[in-house]
Amino acid sequence: MSLTRRTLLATAATAASTAAMMPQAQSAAPRASIAVRVDRDFEVLDPAFRTGLQDGNIVRAITQRLIGTGYNGAGLTLDAAESVTQTTSTTIDFVLKPGQMFSDDFGEMTADDVKFSYERFILGQNGKESPYKGEWANLKSVDVTGKYTGTIVMERPRAGLFAIALGDVAGSILSRRAVTERGAEHNTRPVGSGPMKVTAFEKQRQVVLRRNPAWTGQPSGFEEVIVRYVPDPRTTELGLRGTDIDFSALPPQVAEPLKKLPTLTVAAQPGIANVWLGINVEHKPFDDIRVRQAIQLALDVDQMLLAGYNGLAPRANALVMPQVTGFWPDAPVMKRDVVKAKALLAEAGHAGGFKTRITIQNQPVFQTMALVARAQLAEIGVTLEVDALDAGSFFSSGKGEAGPKLELFMIRFSGKLDPNFLAQWFTTSQIGTWNWQRWSEPAFDALLEQASAELDEGKRVALFIQAQKLMADSAAFVWLTYDVTVLAYRAWLKPALLPTGIDWALDRFAPA
Repeated sequence: MSLTRRTLLATAATAASTAAMMPQAQSAAPRASIAVRVDRDFEVLDPAFRTGLQDGNIVRAITQRLIGTGYNGAGLTLDAAESVTQTTSTTIDFVLKPGQMFSDDFGEMTADDVKFSYERFILGQNGKESPYKGEWANLKSVDVTGKYTGTIVMERPRAGLFAIALGDVAGSILSRRAVTERGAEHNTRPVGSGPMKVTAFEKQRQVVLRRNPAWTGQPSGFEEVIVRYVPDPRTTELGLRGTDIDFSALPPQVAEPLKKLPTLTVAAQPGIANVWLGINVEHKPFDDIRVRQAIQLALDVDQMLLAGYNGLAPRANALVMPQVTGFWPDAPVMKRDVVKAKALLAEAGHAGGFKTRITIQNQPVFQTMALVARAQLAEIGVTLEVDALDAGSFFSSGKGEAGPKLELFMIRFSGKLDPNFLAQWFTTSQIGTWNWQRWSEPAFDALLEQASAELDEGKRVALFIQAQKLMADSAAFVWLTYDVTVLAYRAWLKPALLPTGIDWALDRFAPA
C-alpha cells in the first residue's frame, strides 16, 4: 500500500469483501475443540519479544490490531480502529472503537495502550531490545490526542508499514497496565482483547486457547483450540492418522502418504521460509574467506535437497524468494568443484584439512542433509561432526555467550512477504541474537535502512539485490531452499491462513 498519498484504509466495502472471504463460524461443528500442531516450543507470548512463528500465531488470536490482515489474500480491514487515515507520508491518524475490553478485567483499550504497544518495539523494555525492532523501523512516536485518538509519527516513510507492522503481530495492542503489573508472567499469561484468550501454557507440551468472554465481535470458529508442541514429524503423522492432531504443517515427504486418506486434506503451496547452512565468520578457520568459499564449493545443494526433501523443495540461490519484492533472478548458482575447494584450503594453509562441527535441530530433514554434507566435505579433507540438538537447545546455540562457539549450522527461518523482514536478521545489531553468522557489513545495514523507506518498488528491488550481492560476497551463507508449505488437516476443517500460508489465524479456524 502506497504511503505517499492520503489513504483511508478499510472502507465498509473492503471490510465486507474481506469478511466474505473469511471462514465463518458455524453452529454444527464436529467438535467444540481442535488440536493444531507446531514443531517448536512456545517461549514468549509477547508481540515485541516473541521468539518465532509459534508464539506469533498465539498472539494473533488473542489480540486486536488497528487494522487486521485479511485472510486468504483478502487485504486489510478495520479491527480495533473505527478509522485509520494517512494524513501525510509520515503521519497516520487513528480513532479506536470505544468499549473494547481487555481480558481478565484489565479494563478498556485506549490510545495510551496503542502508544505503549508500538513504542516498546523501538524503546525496548527493562533494558532489553526487541528482536523485532525492524518491523517498526522509522517509527518516531505515537502521540495520544484523546482517550481513543492518536497519531503514529514516522521519522521517514516505511515501506510495508500497513501489512507488516500495523496489520500483523507487530501491530498487536496490549494493555499497558497488564504488562506492567504481571511483568515476566505476562509472557505466559498474556492479556489481550481479541476473540480468544490463553487458559493454559505448558512448556514442552501445549498452549490452550478458549473463547474470550469479553469479546463482542464474531466468535472464534471453535470453543477451544489446543496448540500442541510435537517436534517429530513422524509422531505428527500418527496423530493425524489417529485423533490426536487435526491440523499441521509437515515436510513434503511425510505428508505424501497422507494424500491417500479420505479423512484428510493435504495441500501444498510455495514456501516462504529461508533454509540455509550458515558459517560463523569469527570462528577459526572460517575467519578466512577462502575457507568459507571452499566449504561452499564442496557442497552439492541439489544432492542435499534430494536427500532431505526427496527433491520436493525448490532450490534457493539467495535470500529473497520469487514472490517477494527484491527477488534476485540472476543470483549465482553455486556448483560443486572439489578441485577448486581443495586448492582454496591449501592456499589458506589447510591442505591437510581440519575438523569442525555442524549444529542442527534433531529433525529428519536436517539430519539427512547434514549427513550428505559430511560425506561431501570429507572429500576435501574436512571432518564434520554432526551435533543434533532438541529445539530448545538448538535455538539458543547461536545466541549470547554461546554464539562465538558456533561453527557451522543449518537453520530455517519463517518469512513474510516483505524483504526487510527477511533481511533484518543479518544486520550487525542482530549479532548475538539471530545473526549466527556473526557477519557485520555496514553497507548491508545501510542498504536495509534505505530500503525500509523506499516507496518506489523498482528502486527497492535494486537496493535488495545490492544487499544480497554483499551476502554472496561474504561466503557466509549456503542457501538451500525456500521450503515448501504442505498442510495436512481434517476434511471437515477449514483453516484460516494468512497470505504467507505459514501464518495462521487460529481464531478463524472453522468447520468446512
